[in-house]
Amino acid sequence: MSLQRKRMIVLFALLTVWAGGVVARLAWIQLARHDHYVAKAARQHERTIQLTPLRGSIYDARSRLLAESAAAPSIYVDPQAIRNVDLDAAALSRIGGIGLSEEALRDRLSGSNEFAWVARQVDTGTWDQVRALSIPGVHSVEEHRRVYPNRSLLANVLGIVGVDGGGLGGLEHSLDRFVRGESGVMTVIRDARRGMYLLDADTKGAVDGYDLRLTVDEVIQHFTESALEQGVRSSGAKAGVAIVMEPHSGAILAMASEPSFDPNDYGRYPQSSWRNRAVQDIYEPGSTFKIVTAAAAVEEGVVTPSQLVDCGEGRIDVAGVTIRDHGGHQYGIISFEDVLVKSSNVGTIQVAMALGPRRLHDYARAFGFGEQTGLELPGEAAGILRPVDRWSGVSTASIAIGQEIAATPLQMLIGTCVIANGGLRVVPRIVDRVSDENGQTVYEPEPIEPVRVISERTAALMNEMLKAVVDRGTGAKASLSNHKVAGKTGTAQKAVGGRYSDTLSVASFTGYVPADRPRIAIVVLLDEPQSSQYGGEVAGPVFRAIAEQTLRYLEVDSAQPGERRMRIERPIRIAATVEAPAGRTTLARGDGGVSR
Repeated sequence: MSLQRKRMIVLFALLTVWAGGVVARLAWIQLARHDHYVAKAARQHERTIQLTPLRGSIYDARSRLLAESAAAPSIYVDPQAIRNVDLDAAALSRIGGIGLSEEALRDRLSGSNEFAWVARQVDTGTWDQVRALSIPGVHSVEEHRRVYPNRSLLANVLGIVGVDGGGLGGLEHSLDRFVRGESGVMTVIRDARRGMYLLDADTKGAVDGYDLRLTVDEVIQHFTESALEQGVRSSGAKAGVAIVMEPHSGAILAMASEPSFDPNDYGRYPQSSWRNRAVQDIYEPGSTFKIVTAAAAVEEGVVTPSQLVDCGEGRIDVAGVTIRDHGGHQYGIISFEDVLVKSSNVGTIQVAMALGPRRLHDYARAFGFGEQTGLELPGEAAGILRPVDRWSGVSTASIAIGQEIAATPLQMLIGTCVIANGGLRVVPRIVDRVSDENGQTVYEPEPIEPVRVISERTAALMNEMLKAVVDRGTGAKASLSNHKVAGKTGTAQKAVGGRYSDTLSVASFTGYVPADRPRIAIVVLLDEPQSSQYGGEVAGPVFRAIAEQTLRYLEVDSAQPGERRMRIERPIRIAATVEAPAGRTTLARGDGGVSR
């Protein structure tokens, strides 16, 4: 075989081996590693962006807008397409709506990834300025920003929405499943020149959320917030709560917390101001709880409004614990109605001891204390009502005057409504319905029948006593000129270091109006007021301001009250024989004496 032929054979063999290697490599890439390289190519040329849906709007009871979503472009960058990082970062930093420093922008524009956010949910003017710069690799995608046109109005109830479109508090969180909608996706592809193009075939549109309608009335909410803010400021209190409710249906017409915040820019406020104190904070109700004690005693036949009660020298010893009427008052023998009018601790405890711990506990539970109300708001507290077997010897006396028990302001208002509506405990509601874009109802809270707690007769007797509290007792500053008010004051000392403070208190007033045909029930609470500790002094005027404006707005006609006579019966004298830990003494403040 010639040398030339041998060389040809060797060359052919080498070419065959090389071709076999190429084919093997191609087979490896195309078959064995196909999915890997397809995914790698997609990562280099495609980007999937989440599309947020248009969040449903929120309206008040009369279809006035409380929250809506507005178009807000979000700006992003493909760092691989940026040609001059320093120049482009400097140009972007001069646009106020971006909100990032030149150094921060330089980091985002020079990153190794193929996607980075520059600014989320900016106004259209900011995007117009960015687009005018014509920076390669800087693009936008349409998102939506939550807008609250009334700023802080109802903020603690409505809550907040994060930049990713999810509710983070309030109704925005608890009903997020309805108002948020369904997210979509958008795929963009980059060509050889690093231009970005929408890939229509891989785009899934977002589904908008449903609209939410509340029982709250925007105008009554404004009255409530204004009066509460004024009350907090004038009294020097550190916080406050006010709720307005329709006592027969449980519909909440207003719910205010102070301090509040602007949910359009919630990041500027401390998280403590986001709290809805009406359902999340608990407190010892103090003398307002005497409504429950009195109603239970009347219902059980332990006492009647006209029956005399011996309040003695203004003090009572219960199992080694001395409890006094405030201010050194010595009321002597007075009617049970006057026990409530003067807010006598001694008289209330006398009656409670005759009622007994089991019945007091059961009525407190029936009035709604110690359990959540079920309102469609997140973080609702259940309050504190311990089982009877965990009560000490002095617990009956303490709980009767609103100590050793904790409640939310909403629970106290529901208990008040039991008297206002004739003896029924209603379930509060703040959501009227959820509807689609055509106005068709897609969700409506299931109505819950009220539960009878006391008889209509007992409620009527309690109504007369609560009217007397305002007419000639501690609630005088809550009275109205054109309408009869029924209610009860409360001044609960705050526990500090295991003892009740002489200077820190929670002042409150709870009541309803017009007393004989109630349209609204209101609770007002001021935390640590400085001008006066007494509920009648600082919370009563707030109640009056809210009630006056609301009744005028609702066009409720005034009515003249009737008169009645009392029948005098034998006085009650109860000896306390239960035992408590030795050496313990407390001074229960109550609200004794006429409000000053």
